[in-house]
Amino acid sequence: MLYLLSFILTGIGILAVDNFWNQTNFLVLFNLLGLIMVANVFVFRKIIGPTFWQSLPMMLTIYVFLALFIPTLLIYRSETLKDLLEWDDYLILKASSLGVVFVQCLWMMYHLGITVFPKTSIAGKPGPLTMDKIYIMLILALVTNLIAVVSGTFGILQSTDLEETSKYSVFIDLGQQLSLFALIILTYYYTSKKWLIGGLALILFGIGVVSAQKQAALMPLFVVGVTLLFKTGKFPKGIVLLTVVGTLLAFVAVTSIRQYYFAQHMEGVNSISQVKEISTMALNQQNFNKAYTSYNVNEHILMRLFYGNAVGKAIDYCSKHGYGVPDNSALYHVLLSPFYSVVPRFLMPEKPEANFGNWFASKIYVGYKVKYSIGITPIGYGYMLNGFWGVVAVAGLLGLFMAFLYRLLMPGHVMLYILVFVKTILPADVTWEYFAGNLKMILVYWIIYYLLTIRIFPRHYLATTSSEART
Repeated sequence: MLYLLSFILTGIGILAVDNFWNQTNFLVLFNLLGLIMVANVFVFRKIIGPTFWQSLPMMLTIYVFLALFIPTLLIYRSETLKDLLEWDDYLILKASSLGVVFVQCLWMMYHLGITVFPKTSIAGKPGPLTMDKIYIMLILALVTNLIAVVSGTFGILQSTDLEETSKYSVFIDLGQQLSLFALIILTYYYTSKKWLIGGLALILFGIGVVSAQKQAALMPLFVVGVTLLFKTGKFPKGIVLLTVVGTLLAFVAVTSIRQYYFAQHMEGVNSISQVKEISTMALNQQNFNKAYTSYNVNEHILMRLFYGNAVGKAIDYCSKHGYGVPDNSALYHVLLSPFYSVVPRFLMPEKPEANFGNWFASKIYVGYKVKYSIGITPIGYGYMLNGFWGVVAVAGLLGLFMAFLYRLLMPGHVMLYILVFVKTILPADVTWEYFAGNLKMILVYWIIYYLLTIRIFPRHYLATTSSEART
């Protein structure tokens, strides 16, 4: 009965947009879609039960709200922003209705997977790591992060071509994810070490800012909040407030750095002094003010959060040129994603490269070759595959895969699950990348954690540090 209600609600939203978009006020239809989305969330909360808030589709649902719904209402009130974004009522409504379809199919297939998939688990039951091993992880992670930034292989400050950068993807991922994993372990087992946790989060936040990567800057703050939520079951209000402030600072600083970098026609960095110079010059008052001559900081944040315009451009492009994506982004790669996750590129040179965002930005969004990428969400990617049914297929596959990950990791490997959970707030557009990325991440960090649990110090030393972890 609840499934039928969800289908009826989603159908009403689709029919309303397709048949009345040019006869009804935009806000009426858009608010209808928003209410349908909220109603569907409550329907599946009832279906899933107590574990609903720990489900991976919850993070993807929040992502859809942030990408297609919340910024849209605020941008609609500004004629300036609408002109800058080349606003089209129909395309925005169509993108939002596809978001409703995506979320409904995602939860439906997730529930099916949770029901059908048997309970399984990775071998080995993890325990708390001693602080000396956590310090080893932190040192490796920070050094790797630093090398990735100053060598020009990470962030906007790349000194290599996009094709060349993909060769360093394992190196870059290790630096980012190892530091997040260490932060999860530290927060989960040593919650009382607040200064160390806060200091590490701020360092990682700073590395993300100077590399002009908002995602890398904000992830440490998300990690601390989500880990505390999983451990205590309580909503960490202080961390949420800090994340909101950090989001504002990240958008402000990163935008200024990007504007300065591109204005100077720079082609990357290869030393820490260059990183310092760019950051210092970009954030001085004169250059900072130049970054916001067309719009203020709040308007910039809205535009960066808003994906409706990008999804709309994908819809418009497909209506004129037909459906299709590059072969390296095709959906059939999902079947090969387990191999992509474990086989290195030198053994599998034909393994596709993750450059869909750059292809979309260059070919569709601006029409000429650019260095950066533009995300269009899994919704836009699904639509480019095969319209409405492409969105349904992508949502269904993601829902089943998320159910598999929950069955695999919870509750025995909660820290690995938290890492996947946090990364899902900013999912890859291309489905096989989400599959392969998470499978590789789980395998790598399960091996790392297992190796670190091997006793290399005297038993009495471990007993002392383990008692400290319990307190």
